[in-house]
Amino acid sequence: MSVMQEHGGPAATPATRASGHASGETSAALSIRGVEVRYGELLALQKVDLEVRQGEFVCLLGPSGCGKTTLLNVMSGFVRPTTGTAHTHGRAIQEPGPDRGMVFQEYGLFPWLTVKKNIQYGPRLKGMPAEELERIADRYCAMVGLERFRDSYPGQLSGGMRQRAAIARALANQPEILLMDEPFGALDAMTRQVLQEELLRIWEAQRKTLVFVTHSIAEAVFLADRIIVMSAHPGRIEHIVDNDIERPRDRTADAHFEMCRRIELLFQESGRHGG
Repeated sequence: MSVMQEHGGPAATPATRASGHASGETSAALSIRGVEVRYGELLALQKVDLEVRQGEFVCLLGPSGCGKTTLLNVMSGFVRPTTGTAHTHGRAIQEPGPDRGMVFQEYGLFPWLTVKKNIQYGPRLKGMPAEELERIADRYCAMVGLERFRDSYPGQLSGGMRQRAAIARALANQPEILLMDEPFGALDAMTRQVLQEELLRIWEAQRKTLVFVTHSIAEAVFLADRIIVMSAHPGRIEHIVDNDIERPRDRTADAHFEMCRRIELLFQESGRHGG
């Protein structure tokens, strides 16, 4: 029996049952099967099995060095598995593609382009006409609350505003899947909470499949439909937790604190067993 079940909460699935939603590669937005990644002698990921459903918000949660970013990079196509397979909607992931948008902690904006031109960058490469590029900039600036700053350069923006621009730029490419690598990790607590709420608003409006890396239990509990609990040495999935707290979520509610406590117990249990 898992720690979550012992304490009367939602089931936490052990790693050996990580692919329990046996929907097959063609019906999963992302399907990771038996993936291992080695960097020389270092085993960064060990036997990872995971399926992410269409429109699902999934958080990869764990301490530094547990392989969260490596797993995200396998999904994005930046890293090829040493063994195992990665598919998106039944297609083998061979390289990065426009169907998967990536948002990094370091923003990744072009400093020599304005917010507007950063947002338009991907669509411009696709050959969108000028009128459509203007509509795209208007739409996504409004979506992330940057209408007044569309002609500003990244260096003129706060960290939170830069991250809003980075999210808008990723969404402007109309990806099927949005991959986010600790995008709010460098922000102050208040800005982080505001952007979490903004991200949920955007996700609920568009229902993109979203995979979000974090080392914050509270952030994962506030955001995710499912929480993938990972441990290190080597990086692996320990548990998959269904987060059934009703939306919209309240950070001060008993259910939120109880879920945080239960996930903390999972990490403690993993530590006691050598995880």
